Amino acid sequence: MELVRWGDEHFEHMLRWASDPRMTAYVGDGKPWTPEYVTERHEQALRHWEKHGFGLYAVFENGVAIGLAQMLEGGAGEIEIGYWVDPGHWGRGVATKIAEQLRDKALTIADRVVAGHQAENTASGRVLEKAGLTYFTSKYMGGRLQHCYALQRGMSDTGVLRYSAFTKDPAGGNPAGVVLDATDLTDDEMLAIAAKVGYSETAFVFPRDEREFDVRYFSPKAEVPFCGHATIATSVALAERIGDGQLTFHTPAGEITIETADGTATLTSVPTSTSEADPDLVKQALEALRYTEIGDKPVHVGFGGARHLLIPMKDREQLANLDYDFDALRDLMLAHDLTTVHLWWRDDAGLVHARDPFPVGGVVEDAATGAAAAAFGGYLRDLEGPQRFVISQGEDMGRPSRLEVDATREDRRVTVTGAAVVIH
Repeated sequence: MELVRWGDEHFEHMLRWASDPRMTAYVGDGKPWTPEYVTERHEQALRHWEKHGFGLYAVFENGVAIGLAQMLEGGAGEIEIGYWVDPGHWGRGVATKIAEQLRDKALTIADRVVAGHQAENTASGRVLEKAGLTYFTSKYMGGRLQHCYALQRGMSDTGVLRYSAFTKDPAGGNPAGVVLDATDLTDDEMLAIAAKVGYSETAFVFPRDEREFDVRYFSPKAEVPFCGHATIATSVALAERIGDGQLTFHTPAGEITIETADGTATLTSVPTSTSEADPDLVKQALEALRYTEIGDKPVHVGFGGARHLLIPMKDREQLANLDYDFDALRDLMLAHDLTTVHLWWRDDAGLVHARDPFPVGGVVEDAATGAAAAAFGGYLRDLEGPQRFVISQGEDMGRPSRLEVDATREDRRVTVTGAAVVIH
């Protein structure tokens, strides 16, 4: 198999493939490619080669064109890769070989290689994982949910572990970076590592004694006072090394105790608190979320180590159709010191379904949010009395997560339980 620089002689192949709905299902916005659009893409490819010295490739095997491969200039020190294989060659491992070749080419000229795939195209996710890339976030492009993967050159030498929290399946849950000994790292270095890892949070551990630690949390953009899913991930990582039992984390939000056992962790939050949200805040939030109506429970600001805006949905369909103004919601949240917006709906069986936009962390949505679960537990306790329940989050992202919440303690603290698993 060979990747050949794109040229005029390859235009006919793109034109032929563009009429195949199996191509347009996964490449672009899902709409059919007209001859005019194919011509535009072809000319863009030629210009990209002239400007950057890399770009679109035709994939050949035994002299036959069997697909496309592409490297595009991304952010600073970053190259985005992508590929498409003729359906007649699916299932033969061709895509993995293409992804590996693109990965190697990209890492000779950039520090980071990134890729994405449509959420429903799970086979592409497996291909990217085989090529060594790991999932780090999801985002909407052209109204379609896309899962994003990345590989950072030299990241294996930084001591960053990767775990997915609130799941037993590496393909589910919310991924977090974990650095088990950050003693020699500066604030700037921790922020840089978190940005390179690219997850919504990376936890940095400073040992005090065998089972007591200082822990700090960084998103790719800034330090945050507390992160529930990174706490679960860090606790399981520590338990795998020092044994199950109780751990104590001293965080910027306060002291957190955790019980670990058999690949799961139960964190006990700081005392929770809730209060009705300011009407103007609610109005602006609903405008940014593009909602004209919501559920009949009150909108509160809840605290369980960080502040979250808790908004009830009117039905499951409204929750599934999340589509918001990223910049407007981010600016509003920054102005009101909000970590996420916790959108929730409870079904007839008592299962809470939730989604958590997280634009202040540079992430469209969290697949699991332990701190929001704790705040929400305090909220339901205030409204309805002590109770235990389960939150299902990440379903609409294709990364299902399970968070078990116990809001029965008299001291207003809430416990949140979940599993965590290594991301290979």
